[in-house]
Amino acid sequence: MQDKETKHVAAFRDSHLKPGETIQLFLEGWIGEMMGKGDKTQHNGMFILTDDRACFYRKGIFGEVLETIPLPKITSIETLSLMGYRILRLHTSHDELAFKTFEQKELFDKAYARLEDLREADQKRPAPQAQAGTQPCPVEQLKKLGELRDAGILTEDEFATKKAELLARM
Repeated sequence: MQDKETKHVAAFRDSHLKPGETIQLFLEGWIGEMMGKGDKTQHNGMFILTDDRACFYRKGIFGEVLETIPLPKITSIETLSLMGYRILRLHTSHDELAFKTFEQKELFDKAYARLEDLREADQKRPAPQAQAGTQPCPVEQLKKLGELRDAGILTEDEFATKKAELLARM
């Protein structure tokens, strides 16, 4: 985790940071495998942790690489630290992001701890309330429709159509 933004972090901030989203930290490293081909190709860049998602980003001459996992989708995290080589492996129900780095152990551990803190905070957020509970019951809606018909706002045909829709939902 560096104090100074790299070109990758600056490019991510300019083109991929969502409104209201903030970068929490970043580590320099890579994804993929040395001499890998296809989706195993090695890409050097940055692990970027925001308050909403974990990302790997690389901006290059011929394009960019962006791998992103929303924090609520992460099911488990594995870490490995061996002789200066570290791996942060994020799992979802159907995907994985394995970020590798030579960053200092203290910085790597700080990134892991911050990631876990953000995941824990996200799990404690209340779920959005369902909209279904805010609609009046069909009987109340039928009464209102009757009042609109009696007031001449709805025609008899419009009333019959809406009444049939409401009864079908019951």
